[in-house]
Amino acid sequence: MSDNPPLRDRLQRDLTDNFSVSASATLAALIALFAFARIGDSATGGLLLALAIAVFVPYAYEQFWPEEYAGAAAAVWTISAALVTTGLFVGIYQLSLDAGAGAYAPGIAFVVTVTIQYVVAALFMRARQNA
Repeated sequence: MSDNPPLRDRLQRDLTDNFSVSASATLAALIALFAFARIGDSATGGLLLALAIAVFVPYAYEQFWPEEYAGAAAAVWTISAALVTTGLFVGIYQLSLDAGAGAYAPGIAFVVTVTIQYVVAALFMRARQNA
């Protein structure tokens, strides 16, 4: 018999450990999805932006961020990260469209945005550990 807890317990722990981060990211992703739908002409772009916010912002917080915040501070961190992510995504999306990427612009914006998220979070974590 293994020492692993049941899946139900692991799922509950994962969903409630950083609930304010998860809830804030989900709300921010929905808002970004609808906002991008109003300004962008690509449904794929809105979905990829929402994915970058709802999945990768909480993941970066849990895996790379050196400090753990509670309650409102975690929500503020998440909203701030979502705003930065949105700005990066929209900027890279527009640059990709101007460069002639056409239908590939949402994918390019997604990959570059997520890469920048991870690089910045990892560099910040490393700088905090070496300080």
